[in-house]
Formats: sequence, C-alpha cells, structure tokens
Amino acid sequence: MKMDPEKREVQVGPCGIVCISCPLGSGIVAETAGRTRGFIEDCKISEWAPFVSEEGGLIDWEKVVDGLEWMKKYAVCAGCENGGGPPDCTIRICARDKGIELCSSCDDLSSCEKFDWLGECGGKLREALKKCRGASKEEYLKSVDLMPLEV
Repeated sequence: MKMDPEKREVQVGPCGIVCISCPLGSGIVAETAGRTRGFIEDCKISEWAPFVSEEGGLIDWEKVVDGLEWMKKYAVCAGCENGGGPPDCTIRICARDKGIELCSSCDDLSSCEKFDWLGECGGKLREALKKCRGASKEEYLKSVDLMPLEV
C-alpha cells in the first residue's frame, strides 16, 4: 500500500512516529529491495557467488530475488492514518479506543508499556511525546527532529 508523498511528510502515528522518518513509511526499504534485486540480476551474482565462497553456492538466489520483489511491492507502510502499520498495533488500538490522535494527550503515557515492542525506539518516542504533552499533531511535528528512525 503506497502513500502519497505529500501526505507522508505530514503524517504522524499516535505513537509519535513521523512517517517520513520511518524506513517503511518513507519507502527506503522498498526502494533498497528493488535496487538490490536489480544488482543481483544485472551483476549475475548467482552465477559467480559459488566461486567466491561455498556458502554462495548454497543460496537459492531465485528465492532471494522473489523475497526482494515481495519487499519492493509490500514493504511500504501507508501510515496509521491510511490503514498501514501492523494491524494489531497496541498503541494505535489504544489511542483509537481512548479517542486520542496522539499519545501525548494520554494521561497514562509515562507508565505505558505499549511502546515496549518498539524497543529502544519506543522509549525515545515516548520521551518525545512526554515533552510535547497535550500537543496537536501539527505542534508535535514542528517540535520533533525528523531524523530517520534507527531500527
């Protein structure tokens, strides 16, 4: 599911992820998969890999190419506002149930464990949201650093 590039730049999930900073939301993962697939085919890696190492000969390069093609097509997140993201995301479900668009408005944010599945990134997002208590998405966007997420 692809997202309009203009919408991508202004979309924020309830968790505080700014879509353009996410490798899936920005399209970087899909683009990289497509380029990698092209390199494998154009450079005929499957033909010379067995001569480089024994492991290279054991790789099923057709499956690698199929996997990369799948990623090129599907590893693009349209963002929470457009039906993207994990369908079972506990953060999005909770925000929807509470009727809030951004977790910075939630009274339970400081003790919320729903960010834990995002690892270190989840902790950083929670801290950014705490600094913007009660902020609208527009205000939040103006206050956050749009550096790419580290996953």
